[in-house]
Amino acid sequence: MIGRILGGIGDARIRLYLRGLLQSVAVQASTTRNAAIAGSVASVALVAIVASVPRSPFQPVLPGSAGPSGPFRWLAGLTGLDAVHGSALVVVSVLTVALAAAAFLAVLREAWRGTISAGTVIGLTVAYHVVVLFLPLLFSRDVYSYAYYGKIAGVYHANPYVVTPSDFPSDPLALYVGPRWVGTPAVYGPLFTLLSSGVARMFGSVTALIAAFRVIAIVASLATIAIVARLVRRVRPEREAFAVAMIGLNPVVLFQSVASGHNDLLVALSIAGALALVIAGKELPAIAVLSLGALVKATAAVPLLLLVVVVVARTEPGRRARALAAHLAVAAAIALLFALPFLQTSDPSLGMTELAKHQGWLAPSRFFGRVLDAMTGEALGIVSRVTFAAAFVLALFLIARALVRRAPSIPAEAEGAAWGWSLLFLMLLGPVLLPWYLAWTLPLAWLLPKVPRLTAVWIGTLLTVSQWATEPTRYPRAYDANVLFGHYVLTPVVVVVLAWLAVDFVRRLRAGTPFEEEPDEVAASARRR
Repeated sequence: MIGRILGGIGDARIRLYLRGLLQSVAVQASTTRNAAIAGSVASVALVAIVASVPRSPFQPVLPGSAGPSGPFRWLAGLTGLDAVHGSALVVVSVLTVALAAAAFLAVLREAWRGTISAGTVIGLTVAYHVVVLFLPLLFSRDVYSYAYYGKIAGVYHANPYVVTPSDFPSDPLALYVGPRWVGTPAVYGPLFTLLSSGVARMFGSVTALIAAFRVIAIVASLATIAIVARLVRRVRPEREAFAVAMIGLNPVVLFQSVASGHNDLLVALSIAGALALVIAGKELPAIAVLSLGALVKATAAVPLLLLVVVVVARTEPGRRARALAAHLAVAAAIALLFALPFLQTSDPSLGMTELAKHQGWLAPSRFFGRVLDAMTGEALGIVSRVTFAAAFVLALFLIARALVRRAPSIPAEAEGAAWGWSLLFLMLLGPVLLPWYLAWTLPLAWLLPKVPRLTAVWIGTLLTVSQWATEPTRYPRAYDANVLFGHYVLTPVVVVVLAWLAVDFVRRLRAGTPFEEEPDEVAASARRR
């Protein structure tokens, strides 16, 4: 390569100088790449070791048989980390998540530059998912709720959208489910409740239930990565390493989504699958796949809505009503098929009404709500929540309108980018912000231009360091410090990133620039106008 570059230069001394300069740059790039890969491997290994220390701050409440074991438990003893306790162990956990975030940024940067091959990233991805298999449950008790609702439906033959775990207090899961969820009916989609029901019938012990949901998460994560890798290789091959790294090397995915068994990875799988179908020109199957995703978690209804809008906009005016009816009928039929066992009059929304009441400690809307409550004596905090909800609805409407204006020629890449924008706004403007929510957007990150793409990167980095003390009863001071750090340090940074995203969004709307174009294309589009 260097020889071809220098072949046209006549002066031998200049060629020799430039050859040395190019070789120096190549060596430097190779050194940076190798350092990034080594840092990523070391950070994953360190998180795995700290997670395998008995009573690690990363672990939720666990049954004895689900405690740390295997090679990383052995390494924790070998390194002496199992002898570290109390505040010292919390400090180690903080440093570990900080290192994981920094190492991820470094390896992602090299993947974007193209210095790390897609094959290397895929190999690391598979290896990291294997590592997770040897770790205990991490960062969240949600799998206990999944299993409890599944047992209510499949073992106790009751409706989990009406009754709650507190109605079955003698179940072994009662010792482990989060206190907040003991008296809460199911808030997940009926398809996932049916899946949980099947899992609960197949596996009796709490340990086996944990393993089952984690295996589902691992399979969903790897399947998503496989779809994304193949899709990017076909559409934008220069971004394949980056696209895979955003999911497969991301600490939020590995440790706060896969290792905790979260169903958000099933939503990510449905989004990746639907995008592949849209790019292949198969919109009706894509409608079906997103409908299934929305029946796991309502999140997937956002890209589903945008897909229906595009289908109708592409259709000739005289046939739009028929196209709308046909595609809505497919979505409705799938929804009815899986919702039918749980339909009743007590909560016909199947958990959506309950979910609307929840607020999360990292969400910007919660932050501003608390500020308003402090200023008005608890009177106007609700204004923040309503305002943020209205802002999301407005953003979704503007995205849909921008797509419609490009009809009938709306590229599939534009659809995927629009889904990514809308899911970012849903995550950041919603009343709850949790690390595993990032999984919704990651299969689409490679399609996004600079600002929303970096928004996904920076939010993922912030969420990586947002949890380092999982259980309030185990490390009460550290847990309180974790909450305060998240609410008063991380959330303001999230607000700044959200504002950055919103400014770029408005700028694109004013310029009439497609949501998938890069910043230089935005400027060129504005000049053309």
